Amino acid sequence: MTAIEVKNLTVSYGEYDVLQDFSLKVETGEAVLLRGPSGCGKSTLLHTICGLLPGVVEAECSGEVLVFGKPVKSLSAQERAGSLGIVFQNPDTQLFCDTIEDEIAFGLENLCVPRDEMAARIDEMLKLTNMENLRFASPSKLSGGQKQRVVLAAVMALDPKVLLLDEAISQLDSRGKESLKEQFALLRDKGHSMLMVDHDDELASIASRIVEIK
Repeated sequence: MTAIEVKNLTVSYGEYDVLQDFSLKVETGEAVLLRGPSGCGKSTLLHTICGLLPGVVEAECSGEVLVFGKPVKSLSAQERAGSLGIVFQNPDTQLFCDTIEDEIAFGLENLCVPRDEMAARIDEMLKLTNMENLRFASPSKLSGGQKQRVVLAAVMALDPKVLLLDEAISQLDSRGKESLKEQFALLRDKGHSMLMVDHDDELASIASRIVEIK
């Protein structure tokens, strides 16, 4: 089944067209790597797929974006959260709680995940991202790489069917990158879909295919 289908998408900021008549399909269980120069529309594409454009970010859009056959603009916030998880380039844009535990719990609480399951998911994500000893630390006091791991933990805790990764491991050290790449590969093999932007091609090794945007 097609997880994401982008049909003839054009996105404009004022008179500037970032994407023009762009189409793409990502199948269930596929990990697609997006490559291209800065400013070619990679991040804009991810933001449109997750529903930030148009609306939250002011832009003009034409064309259609479908998530598992449904127009993304028709999905409720809860449906989007259950289907799509996005990690932005700058982790500070996604961090706002007092502790790391609260950051991971926030989305789970909004999806009404039972308390026992929530606690188990938080423990699992802290272990996966090697943040167990910082459970009650303030995200504002962390390094860039640590903040990125917190965002990844919070997003993956929701178990989204589709992961949108915008240079999601760029600030991690080599050990952290390898650990997360292994996890992404496991998610792909379990049937999760991924659309990845990766400036340094760190994620090319787990990509099913590569799409170049000129």
